[in-house]
Amino acid sequence: MKTNKRLKLPVWLAVINLLMVVALPGMGSTSGRVASGRDPNPPPFDFTDNFYHANGINAANIRERVGNPDRNPTHWVVDNSNTDPNRRNIRVLETTGGFNNSGNLIYYSIMGTAFPNTFDRDANGNLTAAGQIAFNIANSFRAFLFPKASAGSILSPAPPNRRQDNIFDTRNGYFSNNPLGLWILAFVVYTPRAFTDEGRKVLDPIAAVNGRDLDGTPILTSASLIDNLAAQGLVEIRNRPLDGSQGFPWVI
Repeated sequence: MKTNKRLKLPVWLAVINLLMVVALPGMGSTSGRVASGRDPNPPPFDFTDNFYHANGINAANIRERVGNPDRNPTHWVVDNSNTDPNRRNIRVLETTGGFNNSGNLIYYSIMGTAFPNTFDRDANGNLTAAGQIAFNIANSFRAFLFPKASAGSILSPAPPNRRQDNIFDTRNGYFSNNPLGLWILAFVVYTPRAFTDEGRKVLDPIAAVNGRDLDGTPILTSASLIDNLAAQGLVEIRNRPLDGSQGFPWVI
């Protein structure tokens, strides 16, 4: 999908649990965690503590979880209409738009943020088998954010620090292999080489197709395009330290 008009919706953080994909021309509607015959777009209820635990997450250590005191109370509501045994009665009100790996519009809700101790660990602080699986999943699925150069490429997901909308790398079986919607924040920053004559020869054709972002650099529309530019040294993909020393590295 090609567009130069990007969706601008109020957002709270950089994102994450993909709940629905809009049906677009040439693309069927999709749902990631719904069995055949069930509502393909159920309301976004939070997972139960037991479901988190079964999938390697310590629910008590989820930061800014919907329904908790450290989360903005306008982002969620108690709703007892839920019938999914893997979901609890906390429904998310905050929903945001972004793009999947193919550049198609998606909507998602943020269930919470994750630090190292959010992954299930034993009494000695070592990852359990389930915690290790969750950790590996979280590091395998990238949520691409695009910090403005004027902000010094600060690794912050805050909306004022973004030069374009987020992209989620939904390759590698996201809807079947990532039951909780775990993502690592991946910040895409243009390198000095991008602004050389050689770099412009690569980037200007992309801008001619996709348009330009708030920095005047090309809008990027897919994970494969980002990986290709990184291989050419035109962008860098940066992560926050996985020890959580510079903020949450992952989101749910």
